[in-house]
Amino acid sequence: MLVLVTGGTGAVGREVVKGLRAAGHQARVLSRKPGESEDWVQGDIATGAGLELAVKDADAIVHAASDATHPRRYQATDVLGTRRLLAMAREAGVRHVVYVSIVGIEDVGYPYYKGKIAAEAVMRENLVPWSILRATQFHTLMEIFLDYMSKLPWLATVPFAWQFQPVDPTEVAARLVQVVTAEPVGMLPNFGGPEVRDLKSLATSWLRIRNPDKRLVNLPLPFAFSRQFAAGRLLCPENRDGTITFEQYLARRYPATT
Repeated sequence: MLVLVTGGTGAVGREVVKGLRAAGHQARVLSRKPGESEDWVQGDIATGAGLELAVKDADAIVHAASDATHPRRYQATDVLGTRRLLAMAREAGVRHVVYVSIVGIEDVGYPYYKGKIAAEAVMRENLVPWSILRATQFHTLMEIFLDYMSKLPWLATVPFAWQFQPVDPTEVAARLVQVVTAEPVGMLPNFGGPEVRDLKSLATSWLRIRNPDKRLVNLPLPFAFSRQFAAGRLLCPENRDGTITFEQYLARRYPATT
């Protein structure tokens, strides 16, 4: 089976590629970055560059491409890009597209999440038979948050009350491999991490390894999305599919310091 993985160099995309190949399938990477191998297509769903080549002869697609860091590109990448990808996939005879989304996004007023909701709506138009897997926040995203919040000398300023249910990208990827190599099923059950944690506890564990001399300080933020994060809108405690905790992830990533 030939599976195209958009965003194939991202936190979950690269693990999907590994998982597909380990299971004996072909995995083709679509990325904005250049690659060396013949199973790599440099392209961009926001512009359509490389998409025709990327979908050629593909049996299925794991659509993990997104642009969370550039607000002006949310619509072009996540919404219009998804529609463009699906239209080309239909022309190429692709039989199944799996979209990677986020738990709880309809209950949080965060601009990026609005784009993800709109992309889910495009998937449901059934241009190609589809499945959607929503996951909670990745361990890698927790690190991005914490690194950004600890830029000040000697201080890490963190919204203590934010709640997350972090999950390991390798475990989400394993589920995506199962889904994309099976029949389309529409909306799948949420995929959550093993623990509900506040950001204070995650920051404490992270600082112990990465910046043990920094002082941890609460940073309340006066935004609606901040209150919604604190209220647990991004959680699915009834779905604890992942088994790797944040501390286990850190021990794997930084073995020399644990």
